[in-house]
Amino acid sequence: MILLLCLMLALESQAGLPREVLLQARIKQKVERLAAQAVDYTCLETIERSARDSAQRPFRPVDVLRLEVGLVGKKEVFSWPGAEKFEERSPADLVSVGTVSTGEFMQLMRAVFIGNTASIKWRGEEELNGRPALRYDYSLPLFGFRWQVALAGGSGEVRAEGSFWADAETLDILRLEARAVDIPPGLPLEAMTSRTDYGMMQMRGAAVWLPQSAELTLRELGGKESRNRIEFSHCRQFSGSSSLLAGEIQAEAGAPAPAEVAPFDVPAGLSLSMTLETEVDSSKARVGDLLEARLTADAVLKKKVIIPKDAVIRGRLRRLERSAEGTPHFVVGVEFAEIEFAGKRGRLFGKLQSVEQVAGLQWMLSSSSHKAERLSGGSTMQGVTVNTSHTENIYVRDLPGVGTFFMTGTQFRLPRGLKMTWQTVELPRRPR
Repeated sequence: MILLLCLMLALESQAGLPREVLLQARIKQKVERLAAQAVDYTCLETIERSARDSAQRPFRPVDVLRLEVGLVGKKEVFSWPGAEKFEERSPADLVSVGTVSTGEFMQLMRAVFIGNTASIKWRGEEELNGRPALRYDYSLPLFGFRWQVALAGGSGEVRAEGSFWADAETLDILRLEARAVDIPPGLPLEAMTSRTDYGMMQMRGAAVWLPQSAELTLRELGGKESRNRIEFSHCRQFSGSSSLLAGEIQAEAGAPAPAEVAPFDVPAGLSLSMTLETEVDSSKARVGDLLEARLTADAVLKKKVIIPKDAVIRGRLRRLERSAEGTPHFVVGVEFAEIEFAGKRGRLFGKLQSVEQVAGLQWMLSSSSHKAERLSGGSTMQGVTVNTSHTENIYVRDLPGVGTFFMTGTQFRLPRGLKMTWQTVELPRRPR
């Protein structure tokens, strides 16, 4: 009797609430179920990056980046596609240059609906993509969602506010938009906006509501803009665990166990002569693509064979930036991070010493002290300094294991069998 009375009082209390408030509560319940479900999934995030010097000019393609994204607790985690583990680092640490962002997968949505810190106001009914939708505006305090922005001229934190739309019939979230507000004086940012669209994905016969696409636009005080268009695809569920473990991914049921290998410390000072086993075609390649090479000679140190000929070396394509200004060209970066032979596997850090001359190869960059000439025109992106003059100077972050060079033309090909020489360096230490 007491329980029945409580239920009746609750219904009477709800009946006195405005319709939009009741709908907001039901939308929040749906989002909570969605967020709880999303920790079982990881998706391939494909990012088309473009830039322009001012609003009067069209965006020009820069590159296409691919990452794996998942959710561990309240935090989005990332890795290169096909990697065995998620990284504790942010995408900015994985990717050498350019604009990257976090929050589009689930982090911002969790802050708006689950953190109990957002101020939400009803805006009315609208049509979105041909469907009747309910629109609400929201505002987040800085302690509810810290949008961290790092630019060449400074860094800082901004608040986020924006709008979300839910399907008027099903109450599923259709779109979540955000814009940066309360920009600190030391941050050379004029505006930043993001938009994430959601939809149904079918996986193993189950329908799952996940992000489908997103777009981030950033404009600096000088007028330069960068735009990331993001697509989420190839989402998959991990069985046997309700969450992704921090630092590693639970293997899918039925997947063969990886062969055991012994760890191997790669010493500094080794000269590695290798050939590229993976062709790189600019019309098909994407940043994050796997690369493989093979040693063509024994790696010797102090007259002792440390790594034998035919050892397999694996890495990633780290840069593929296209520019049509001045002489059409690409800035290409390749990274080799792992070497395997005879049941041993070691982490590889090195500098590119030489690369076989192929059509279009103009200049090699191996550290931030090098500069490339012969090219005219230029632009500026986060992480890269370019002086617009008759000579283009591009300063590159000195990343162990990454070699950077120019390929001129509107397209290029690094053929299988391309010869390169790398020299191993000491493992970089984190600053204290």
